[in-house]
Amino acid sequence: MITIPAAFIMAASGVLYAFIMLGDTALMTEIGTVIQTLAGATGYLTLTALLSAAVGAILRRTTPAVVVLLGYYFIVSPLTRDWLPGYLPDKAGYYMYTPPSVDAGNILTPMEGTGVAMLWTLSLMAAAILLYRRRDA
Repeated sequence: MITIPAAFIMAASGVLYAFIMLGDTALMTEIGTVIQTLAGATGYLTLTALLSAAVGAILRRTTPAVVVLLGYYFIVSPLTRDWLPGYLPDKAGYYMYTPPSVDAGNILTPMEGTGVAMLWTLSLMAAAILLYRRRDA
């Protein structure tokens, strides 16, 4: 319940900060694009928080979960982007808030990126629930 408002505040504060700092030098975009981007960024941050909670529940400790997730986001994911370009949760989440373009590097639409990120989150949450039920807590 709290992750969606917190994610929205974080995403909106970044947009507001950029607007204030750039002032008149920035190229103005349409309000619809800004709203789509904010919605996508809010969804990405929310799904990332839920994915992190699932990994924490699977590993039962916060420090190993942080090490695994940071290792994934900063080491594993950049090394595997050529083989699995849009199907890892961080890259799929990137497509959630990036407007689609016509270049060859844009593999997923925002809705497809949302679906892939949701599949990762739901599968890890299901694994966490399954392991929690089987463990001696």
